[in-house]
Amino acid sequence: MATRIDPGAGPEERFFGALLRLFPADFRERFAGEMRTLFRDQQRDARGAGRLAYVRFYWDTCRGLVAAAFREHREILFQDADYALRLMRKDLSFTIVVIAILGMAIGASAAAFMAANAILIQPLPFSGGNHLIHLQQRRPAIGVENMAFSVKEIEDYRSQNRTLDSVVEFHEMTFSLLGGREPVRVDTGVVSANFFRILGVTPLYGRTFMDEDDRPNGRPVLILSYNFWQKSFGGDPNVVGQKYSMNDKEHIVVGILPPIPQFPSEVDVYMPTVACPTRSGDHALHERSWHMMNVYATLKPGVSLAEAQADLNQIAKRLQAAYPDEYPSAKGYEIGLQPLHEELSHDIRPVLVVLAAAVGLLLLLACANVTGIMVSRMLARTRELTVRTILGASRSRILRGMVTEGVMLAIFGGIVGLILAYSSVGLLVSFTSKFTSLASQLSFTPQVIAVCFLLSVACGVVIGMVPSVGVRYTALFTTEGGNAGVSSGISSKTRGALVAAQLAVCVILLVGAGLALRTVLHLQRVDPGFQPSGLLTARLYILNGKHQEFFKELLERTRRLPGVVSAGLASTIPLHDAASDGPVPIEVRETKPIHSSEAKPNPPVIRIVTPDYFRTLGASLLAGRDFNDQDTNDALPVIIVNQHMANHYWPDGSAVGKQVSVSSDKWLPIVGVVSDIRHLGLDQDPVDEMYGSLAESPQAAMSVVIRSSQTSPELGEQLRWIAHDIDPNAVVADVRPMIQVRKEWLSSRRTTAMFLSIFAVVALCITASGISGMMALAVGERKHEIGVRLALGATPGTVILSMMRQALVLMTVGLGVGFGVAWVMSTSMSHLIAGIAPRDAVTFAVSSAVLIAVTTASSFVPLTRIAKLDPVVLLRAE
Repeated sequence: MATRIDPGAGPEERFFGALLRLFPADFRERFAGEMRTLFRDQQRDARGAGRLAYVRFYWDTCRGLVAAAFREHREILFQDADYALRLMRKDLSFTIVVIAILGMAIGASAAAFMAANAILIQPLPFSGGNHLIHLQQRRPAIGVENMAFSVKEIEDYRSQNRTLDSVVEFHEMTFSLLGGREPVRVDTGVVSANFFRILGVTPLYGRTFMDEDDRPNGRPVLILSYNFWQKSFGGDPNVVGQKYSMNDKEHIVVGILPPIPQFPSEVDVYMPTVACPTRSGDHALHERSWHMMNVYATLKPGVSLAEAQADLNQIAKRLQAAYPDEYPSAKGYEIGLQPLHEELSHDIRPVLVVLAAAVGLLLLLACANVTGIMVSRMLARTRELTVRTILGASRSRILRGMVTEGVMLAIFGGIVGLILAYSSVGLLVSFTSKFTSLASQLSFTPQVIAVCFLLSVACGVVIGMVPSVGVRYTALFTTEGGNAGVSSGISSKTRGALVAAQLAVCVILLVGAGLALRTVLHLQRVDPGFQPSGLLTARLYILNGKHQEFFKELLERTRRLPGVVSAGLASTIPLHDAASDGPVPIEVRETKPIHSSEAKPNPPVIRIVTPDYFRTLGASLLAGRDFNDQDTNDALPVIIVNQHMANHYWPDGSAVGKQVSVSSDKWLPIVGVVSDIRHLGLDQDPVDEMYGSLAESPQAAMSVVIRSSQTSPELGEQLRWIAHDIDPNAVVADVRPMIQVRKEWLSSRRTTAMFLSIFAVVALCITASGISGMMALAVGERKHEIGVRLALGATPGTVILSMMRQALVLMTVGLGVGFGVAWVMSTSMSHLIAGIAPRDAVTFAVSSAVLIAVTTASSFVPLTRIAKLDPVVLLRAE
């Protein structure tokens, strides 16, 4: 051939031959010989004209050949694109179906990338945040993985380390902010003065904290978060410099933060550590056991995380040796480091991984389905392709046209996908914000457009190239008596393999969606230990010292409201994030002996409630009595325990009458046992709980529960009016019906299940269309065979049954492969499911039944055409 390079040719010939490879194959076949002859002649002339002319000749040759090759490829691309567009306009139904299938799959993939890129891939949106690490004190022997720091411990790690550049602290408090239209309860981040400086955060207005702000007797100052500034002040920049009262001190707003993710939690305002009354108190300043602060640090330049870990391990060992009472060896003591980005994305990472896997499978299924459609279309174009071959079109030119058509279809699908991805930004922000503060930086970026384009081109190459794989080895490019044909056997096998792959992918998506849906259904049916319907909740904060009087009058006046059945107070109520109650070590009398082989019960959580709280909530008193008005500070304190705790300590008898001590010199009798209440979450098992009376343990912040037949908005307004009438500075926050609280708690799992279910339904529809199309094409290809069999006496039912076997074989293969993969992958969803096993038999059985039903229906419907076929007409047509 003219394009082959002679093995004995010199380096110049070989170099010219390499440049010729830049041209399309058709062009080389036609012109390579002439171009090689011309090159030799011009080379001879240039060599005789001198060295400079020779170098210039080679430069001009290279530049000219590259430019010419580009023009040739561009011309062919334009021709193929124009031809592909004409084919797409000619068959609009095919075009619309393919674009819709690819658009949904590419759009879902782009949306998943958009979320993963913003939260898992992109660096934090403040310059210093990517070098920030979280210090975690651990007590491995008792299962404590993240114990807060005391001021003394912070001072030790700050002064003794050799690898940390800056050490800052953070803890969250809730205070009342006065001076606005009404008192507001604000979540307050208490931070070191250089907290924002090490992050590299520049305020939107004003300034951040300075060192003098964090010195004793410094002027109290505040910095507002962006969301709180927008919500409470309408984005007014003039709030900087305004004065507000907090903790009986006048505070000045000195700055407003930009819209950045907050960590470790979302707060409304920030204050320096010296302004926090708890942090600056004597106990916090001098007691090593006063743990309440989170600690963050930056590494010195050139220091690795492993080096910092080794350095801090030495400090931990010195502290354990110097203060054995504070760090007993029985509990263990370690220090751990975790990069901030990993911590902020920890909760959502497994969710995004599952969703990314789901959209990846959906994209794979869409490509398989469209490839099957392209195979069928190629068979329908056999005559056209044969004519083009006879007229001189080469194999590579035809294959290139097919790929161009596939890429064009995929690019249009990518445009649809971009529109869908852009439309999903709000939904993605709402969904991801339930897991991480990094959701605030999720947006439609150029990277999303680039990924969408790359996915479109990749899908286009696949759907254009795969259908033509078997063509290279068929008679398509050879002619015998002016006819050519495509091997239907190869095409049939290709279509069958594609359909089996679609079935396998569909099984995996169905199982994943089934597990997520079963989890939501289980959590909706699980007994929370209370009756949420007809229940209103709110959080109350009292600034003055008259807690008892306020709450007593509030309950009395609330109970007199029309429609109110009962009302009660609790330090924390179920499914609320405001929980402040924690486990407390206790001693128990008259309990069963605990053997060394048994797991020791965890310390119980202590909650403070009022009489009638359990009845209002809808919990059951199983034994003994409820609190009453005689349970006050003047009487012997009593407690009520939940059933879980009673079963732990007194499994063979009644807990009523037993005694529990929270200190060495004070034993509290148990007067009642209440049913278990799922305070921590519907997916969390009950824990040991003890309840004390509010009259015995006054609290400044309580949650109120009201059972009423009134509508919640009206009752909420009445509650606010009563609270402000008793104390104008009282803060009433988080007024919500318990039904709404439960719904919001379930919303993240519902949204995850919704996404997976949508993917599964789309996959099911795509698979059904693929099976139906394959069977319809099989009927068309085998009309002659069907006509012969019908003419020889076979019934339509017999023919349909024989052809159904093909679909059943594919279904068996697809189900087998799909269930095998789903069985292996299902364990990766263990963090997203609750109440069911990852390999739940019901989910696998229902998924199997659904897919079998859809496969059978999709196969049978096209085959019903056989009953309407006339064998005489079929044979005469042949």
